[in-house]
Amino acid sequence: MIWTNGLAERSAMWSTETEDLDATLLSWDDGGGVAPHVNSEVDVVMIVLSGSGLIRVGEEQQNLEPGAIIVIPKSVEREVRCSSGRLTYLNVHKRRRKMQPNMVRPSTSEVREHE
Repeated sequence: MIWTNGLAERSAMWSTETEDLDATLLSWDDGGGVAPHVNSEVDVVMIVLSGSGLIRVGEEQQNLEPGAIIVIPKSVEREVRCSSGRLTYLNVHKRRRKMQPNMVRPSTSEVREHE
């Protein structure tokens, strides 16, 4: 969930993907950010471009300022909040797997019945 001053809002300003990577430029006004959540698929590299804020990764909290580079491990709860001005950062991570439909294969006995 993404929120800004209590209201749900999208913050992606730009994004691109290749066969291997995803990159997204995000920006938040003062008080906005990303609510606590867990990404269990990929590690994320965050590069702060402007503004200031706070990030919580697991139990650790760190100030965000221009030039900060944060590696956010997968399967760890994280939260981002802009604390002053407009926080802008780039997230880069390995491309996530595309959703695959669940495949159901007939059991061996079903295959034999149809032969």
